[in-house]
Amino acid sequence: MTIIIMKKQSILFIATLMFICQLSVAQNLSFGPMAGVNFSTLSGTENTKSKTGLLAGAFLNYSSKNWFGLGVQVLYNQAGASLVTPVESVNLNYLQIPILATYYFGEGNKTGSFRPKLFAGPHVNFLLNAQNKDGNDLNPEGKFYKNSDLGLTFGGGFNYALAEKTWLNFDVRYGLGLTNIAQQGNIDIMNRGLGFTLGVSFPLGNI
Repeated sequence: MTIIIMKKQSILFIATLMFICQLSVAQNLSFGPMAGVNFSTLSGTENTKSKTGLLAGAFLNYSSKNWFGLGVQVLYNQAGASLVTPVESVNLNYLQIPILATYYFGEGNKTGSFRPKLFAGPHVNFLLNAQNKDGNDLNPEGKFYKNSDLGLTFGGGFNYALAEKTWLNFDVRYGLGLTNIAQQGNIDIMNRGLGFTLGVSFPLGNI
């Protein structure tokens, strides 16, 4: 089962790279930075509550001139959870790559244009490290947490045109982990996270 999951994650990562290559030759492109906060927790665990972490990175989007968009993001995601007793943190820091399809409401790209949106798509997480609140390693030799997992990202927000073809992006997203991140066979733990981000997109083509 582990081998099958790893193959699926590798396929998604390769598909992401192919997707980026395809976007690079498209005309209606935008890119930019994004940053915000992530309120994360772990399902299948007791004695835990949500913890606050950083969610930041960059994005590349293709958008049609009417309602459809497709984009890839590369994010640093501080996930995990807080323990109630004893007071402790499980900090799972990931490189997260979501591929999101977006539906835009409204039209226009002039200054002051306002476009609400909904989005959804898969994401893959690659574990960078696992630490407690003091920075001590919680995953020596990868014994406790898997190196990667798959999930679904969905949410909504709006784009506001700061200038022609330059947009302020506000997103509210929920990350739903779909695969078990625990190495122990008798435990099922999955990532969960509610995120709020702001970004600014700049044109790369005739958007």
